[in-house]
Amino acid sequence: MYNKNQIWRDIISCSLEREIKPDVPMKCHTSWKIGGNADFFCIPSHQDQLKEVLSFALNHSLPIYIIGNGTNIWVPDEGIKGLVIKIVRTIDKVEYSAKMVKAGAGILLPALVKKATEKELSGLEFAAHIPGTLGGAIINNASFGSESLSEIVNEISLFDYGSGYIKTLKKEQFSFHYRGIDLGCEKFVILGASLILSTSDRENILLKIKNVYEQRKKSQPVNFLTAGCVFKNPEEKSAGYLIEKAGAKGLVLGDAQVSTKHANFIINRGQATAGDILQLIEKIENIVEKAFGIRLEREIDFVGLPGYR
Repeated sequence: MYNKNQIWRDIISCSLEREIKPDVPMKCHTSWKIGGNADFFCIPSHQDQLKEVLSFALNHSLPIYIIGNGTNIWVPDEGIKGLVIKIVRTIDKVEYSAKMVKAGAGILLPALVKKATEKELSGLEFAAHIPGTLGGAIINNASFGSESLSEIVNEISLFDYGSGYIKTLKKEQFSFHYRGIDLGCEKFVILGASLILSTSDRENILLKIKNVYEQRKKSQPVNFLTAGCVFKNPEEKSAGYLIEKAGAKGLVLGDAQVSTKHANFIINRGQATAGDILQLIEKIENIVEKAFGIRLEREIDFVGLPGYR
């Protein structure tokens, strides 16, 4: 384990104290509003700074955790030992070429949808109310209903910090799957992507966005602190259906509760801890397995917990 005080002295000696901050509370950077402090935390303002910070972390053997807007992650109450790099609202440039949109990984999806709408480009409406970043959405193959990012991503730019190279992958060089993507490397940061959209009348795009939001509002607890769907849907039935039929809908542990609107969401009623949420997740898994013989697979990323990425 590294010496935290020595690492901080090295950060100062490398003139990185403006970029890398110590002891940052992760509850300020997760949609569940949970988690202890990250030993070190950085929101890089551009690609060169990102590479510099990653190089520092690698040279000092610091564990590295890359996150987007923190909308689908769990962080332990004990915090994170290492460096958290958050790619959000920076590295977010947008360029257009006919029906193609090239966007940085740090742009928030609602902002990207708004920009596409202004250009009368359709295909992203399903993401208008997903609060994550483009980079995070690509990693998790974000979707709503029958539409997903996999249908429109044409090219991905990433920094493979294992090899030290920036790579551009064409569509045939990566493969999306349910709630994920295979990029052919392990240590990487997505920098941006090119999306192929279609032209449409602005009013039609806005109407579709409104309809998607109405569907989401009816079926999901949009006014509560959540991290999106907690479990992946197994082949047999949706996770929400299994949780509800097993009798776990509305289940409470501490200030964490299984949503009464959609059983695959866990809400923080205000003061839930990461421990409350994790115990509730484990309880749901056991209840569903006992009722149906199906072990639910977690969709949430457990950042900083041994055994999880």
